[in-house]
Amino acid sequence: MLLRKLILVIAPSAFVLAALASLPTSCGSNDNDNPDASTSASSSSGATTSSTSATNSTSGAAGGAGGAGGTAKGGSGGAATGGNGGAGLGKPIDAPAGQWSWIDFDDAFCANGSTTGIGINPGPKSERLLIYMRGGGACWDHESCYVKKLAVAIESGFGASDFNYADPFINSGMFDRSDATNPFKDASYVFVPYCTGDLHAGNTVTNHGGKPTSHVGFANMGAFLNRLVPTFPAIKQVVLSGGSAGGFGATMNWDRTQIAFGQRVDMIDDSGPWLPNPYLPEALEQKFRTAWGIDANLPSGCASCLDKLDTIYTHVANKYPASRGALLSYMVDPVVAAYFGISLAEFTEGLVTLAPAINALANSHYFGKAGSNHVLLKAGWAKVSQSGVTLKQWITQMVDDDPNWKSISP
Repeated sequence: MLLRKLILVIAPSAFVLAALASLPTSCGSNDNDNPDASTSASSSSGATTSSTSATNSTSGAAGGAGGAGGTAKGGSGGAATGGNGGAGLGKPIDAPAGQWSWIDFDDAFCANGSTTGIGINPGPKSERLLIYMRGGGACWDHESCYVKKLAVAIESGFGASDFNYADPFINSGMFDRSDATNPFKDASYVFVPYCTGDLHAGNTVTNHGGKPTSHVGFANMGAFLNRLVPTFPAIKQVVLSGGSAGGFGATMNWDRTQIAFGQRVDMIDDSGPWLPNPYLPEALEQKFRTAWGIDANLPSGCASCLDKLDTIYTHVANKYPASRGALLSYMVDPVVAAYFGISLAEFTEGLVTLAPAINALANSHYFGKAGSNHVLLKAGWAKVSQSGVTLKQWITQMVDDDPNWKSISP
């Protein structure tokens, strides 16, 4: 069944939109804006947490595994080093199993130039790795970044003191080790923070109204992969996921994560749809490309991506037929619609236009949920259902290669 009513909803607290000038400037820029952080945990993971930061210096690592691994420093107007290529791997991360630890990186940066890192929770079995990319708005110029403050942590950064070990989202749902039916209960977990305002898609250091700004989310991911690959050498399946801005980021980083690990990488884009033109207006898309340097970070061989970012779904899915891709979305999304500067009806039309291309792929499907909300995983994957199938069941079918896995919509 084609997605005739698919309407995404992204809560303002999760994806801040440039068009929402009437909203308070704090909307969506809360540092707790993990798109799913408001979810109340129905059960704890049962794992202990570490209150100390594991430093694990990254100095001496050469290049990046399938991505940028170099420094983002270089001043106003400069470009972060790295890109889709890169040679050599960094030092494996040493962190205790079964609990969250914060790992500082000296070659990953926030928009304000401060260093950042990742949260990591190694599992008892390391054949499956779940990477989650945090959301929290987007910005591309002085007004959007520093006046309207449309993205999280642009000025504050995100470091060890900002990582919430007790965040209900990263201790429940997909991260719940006490749930015997959770396909990720024995997996290793990685939490990728967001402090670059670029949908995890940028590799540029620029100047917005006198403020040096590092839009280097894509470069950061390269630095993270540079060390995650040697940390998990026995991995057989990676699941790259993200909500809102992190959903856009998961799609943008799908190809390079596959290249880095050389193993199957499934991708779950939760409420971060790269809509086709004109639903993602060309003028806004060009601002993204210019401010963040997106074009240099696109999958190799995707010539169509230079004109149509929505074709990234089909390009990567066709390139890796053994991997699986998913787009999750509610049926109405006033926030993303406002961000793109289109009406709700136009947003729905955009999704209906995108859906057939995804549905035509043997290894990619969509989960369309009736109603108005944002980030399905935020609501609890065992609670969200459509057509009698819960999101938890659907994702389990996806990662376990169930032949019954298929697109679902109202």
